[in-house]
Amino acid sequence: MRNLLLALLVALTALLPALPASAHDARPVSVLIRELPGERFALRVRAPDSVAFDNRPQLLPPDGCSAVTIGAPTDPVQPSEMVVHCPGGVAGKSFRLDFPIYNPSLSALYRLERLGGEPLVQLLPPSEAAWEVPLEPSRWEVAGDYFRLGVEHIFGGLDHLLFVVGLLLISGTWRRSLLALTGFTVAHSVTLALSVLDLVRLPTPPVEAVIALSILFLALEILRGDRSSVTFRYPVLVASLFGLLHGFGFASVLRDIGVPGSEIATALLSFNLGVEAGQVVFVLACLGVVALLSMIAARTPRLGTMAAPARATRLAAYALGTIAMFWLFERVSAFA
Repeated sequence: MRNLLLALLVALTALLPALPASAHDARPVSVLIRELPGERFALRVRAPDSVAFDNRPQLLPPDGCSAVTIGAPTDPVQPSEMVVHCPGGVAGKSFRLDFPIYNPSLSALYRLERLGGEPLVQLLPPSEAAWEVPLEPSRWEVAGDYFRLGVEHIFGGLDHLLFVVGLLLISGTWRRSLLALTGFTVAHSVTLALSVLDLVRLPTPPVEAVIALSILFLALEILRGDRSSVTFRYPVLVASLFGLLHGFGFASVLRDIGVPGSEIATALLSFNLGVEAGQVVFVLACLGVVALLSMIAARTPRLGTMAAPARATRLAAYALGTIAMFWLFERVSAFA
């Protein structure tokens, strides 16, 4: 298994220069709709950094809504927000995102904060631009939305995926890999729940920096190749400890969008299941690539020589370490 994973990392190394600089550029467009007194609603749209400045989307309110001037200084509205008046409210009416140039195939996450009611949250796929505000979402709709959000987050979180690859390489065997991944899953599930429930909270920038540091740590351990080290002897322990920090990284998404108070258990469980489903799909995809590369190497002696274990190990470790170091500097610089 180790040699096959090394072959996989050789292929990954070749792709690293084309990877995005940020590990979370695939975040959805965030739409916040806040209900104000007098059938007024404050609208705010936030797009990830991957969206060009001249292509930032605008939120079109439902038909019948009109823009209003913020008259009272006590209104809880940010200066960057647009306020509209919608006679009769917005239930059953549609909001639409409009990109000036083109739709960059990003999902849209709508959040409606209601006066005297639980917030409504809806994740729309890139193929859908309009959201019709429901009267009241069902539990299954909440579960589906948060499951989808979890899947999208794990595939948008390249740092988490690279950590998993490094963890598989450190583990070496199928049994140890399964135990390490289980420890990683349990650990980040615990801190995800604790953070979302506001029992434990850590600031996001340091957490993101330490996540990059965890990848760098694995890269250094792979380079050292010391089989007597704690990392190689007890990969479950290392995976669990770093999994606690990765859980706080996952929780930052849910803290940004919030969860409906009446369905917090459903939302939390569904999001976590989505993260795990995405992780399983990623591992299976890695195994598929490994099988393909092993077949090619068996028929191409020169490729097999290039992917020799010692050479592939160092190449993969340097690649993982380089991109982790870049992320570390990038995230630490954001502290200022």
